Amino acid sequence: MKTLLLKATDSDCINQAVTLLKDGKLVGLPTETVYGLAADATHTSAIQEIFRVKKRPPNHPLILHLPDLSDLSQWAINIPDITYALAKQFMPGSLSVLLHKNPSVSNAITGGSNKICIRIPHHETTLKIIERLGSPIVAPSANIFGRISPTSAEHVMQDLFGEIDAVVDGGECRVGIESTIVDLTTPIPTLLRPGGVNLFALEKALHSKIFIPDSVNTSISGNLVNHYQPTTKLTPIHKEDIMTHQLMGASDSTTTIFLLFEDLHELQINKYLMPMDVHKYSQLFYGVLRVLDKAGFKEIFIQIPPKSPEWLAINDRILKASHK
Repeated sequence: MKTLLLKATDSDCINQAVTLLKDGKLVGLPTETVYGLAADATHTSAIQEIFRVKKRPPNHPLILHLPDLSDLSQWAINIPDITYALAKQFMPGSLSVLLHKNPSVSNAITGGSNKICIRIPHHETTLKIIERLGSPIVAPSANIFGRISPTSAEHVMQDLFGEIDAVVDGGECRVGIESTIVDLTTPIPTLLRPGGVNLFALEKALHSKIFIPDSVNTSISGNLVNHYQPTTKLTPIHKEDIMTHQLMGASDSTTTIFLLFEDLHELQINKYLMPMDVHKYSQLFYGVLRVLDKAGFKEIFIQIPPKSPEWLAINDRILKASHK
């Protein structure tokens, strides 16, 4: 199979993507978070094909992508009012909410769970495709399960060329990490996955605190302890430990590289400098990891960001990407 690369700016390409989805094919689509591997949410065999192509466990749920909330009751029941309050503030956007599933919804989407995760992506092209399709899509990250997420059409082509019918090139993702997931089936809104919408913004919108569990037992996309991983060994490191590592000979400058916030001129090490701004860091994170993963290093040391709430999502991704 030859995977087509379609331009998001070309109306004929958009129509071609819609036709492929209607025919039960898989299409890589841009969103503001990461590129998604899309299938028509009403097409069971297409949904099953997502799991095969990604090598994704069948009990690992998918996120439903809607164009708006007008048909939400077809997919979820017992919808709390807080859903619409959050939607008014963050949808379209990088927020997914977990709701009770309508019994008519296929278990293929939810991995057998009685709950369903939904969001409205903030990308003009993908919203246009969903609207023309006439039904929602499911769209996990368009890569091999557990590996580094794709933030460009090129990344999707590298990972899935020959396995899917097309990729729509909508440019690089402007957020760069996955959506925040909040559980609204619990008495208190619960953070299940930090992501593109930060905790401060959510709590400000709700005028209340969000519960952050020590561990997440609910089955959701991206909640495994090892995820988003390069093939190269990734090791988190504090700034004060970088000098010690070099002095002890723990980092061979020819086979290791350091992902840093600032240039440590006194150290003779390979380094890649990242911005201290969390939004710019997030935009670059997966793309930089992909470049370094292909560069032939034996180990990537990554400087641990601050432990402040705005860095919660990045720290989560680093922890899971480095877990062995």
